[in-house]
Amino acid sequence: MAMVDYFSGADIVTYHIYHDGKIEKHIPEKILTGYEQKYKYVYHDKNNSEHEICIADWHTTKKKEDGVTISAPNRNDTNIIEYKENVNEGFTSKRVKYKNGDIAEYGFHSNKKGSIWRLYRALDEKIEIVRMPDEINYTKSSVTIKYRFSNTKRRYTGPGPLAGFIGALAEIGFELTTTGSCFYEASCFPSAEHVNGKSVDTLYKLNVQQDQKIIDAMAKFHFKERFIGISSYFYKLSNAQNLNDLHDIHLHSGDFDFSQIKEIKI
Repeated sequence: MAMVDYFSGADIVTYHIYHDGKIEKHIPEKILTGYEQKYKYVYHDKNNSEHEICIADWHTTKKKEDGVTISAPNRNDTNIIEYKENVNEGFTSKRVKYKNGDIAEYGFHSNKKGSIWRLYRALDEKIEIVRMPDEINYTKSSVTIKYRFSNTKRRYTGPGPLAGFIGALAEIGFELTTTGSCFYEASCFPSAEHVNGKSVDTLYKLNVQQDQKIIDAMAKFHFKERFIGISSYFYKLSNAQNLNDLHDIHLHSGDFDFSQIKEIKI
């Protein structure tokens, strides 16, 4: 998967993820033709061996505020540019887009709240979002990096959080199932705090040793929030906050610390 033009010195922007938790973004002076909108992800193991994991497409969109619950949008609102029903994206069944970049999404939230609308307000700031691979199934030597999606179209995230997620996967060494991060334009129904791809949800193994390893790996690779459930099982775990019963079914790893990524121009 080596992508470099040795004659011109052109290369692809690459996230280097190290076994000790360090993450670097290497930016070449010249981008390889055809890879201007792509990032490569490379993992460095404890033996200093490099593992080229994936290449992901990226695009820009307006940064979103955390989602808030609203009443149903007025279909006659002249600020609406698109009103989609019969959306089939995990729990999301309706989506409304506004002229200013705001996005409202509707669907089933929980047994307690039922179906709700959430509004994700757009800010002026532009951010980068990457398309996560539909799965990663990498095993070489002592390194295993594996995940798959379940019941979600939230298959986008931030470039940095993807690097952190790959590092955490390498740290645990077994496959995780994820219910995703965010959508193409950085909204994230039914979640409120997955905007801009700053968070990712994963299903539990319901094995204390394995689930603790997942939590600790997410912390090591700069997800500052780890939210877990409140049933008796979850009080056997540490290094995470027992938040509510919504998190009895998934671990929320969020508030990725972007300041931990060191940019290096090469």
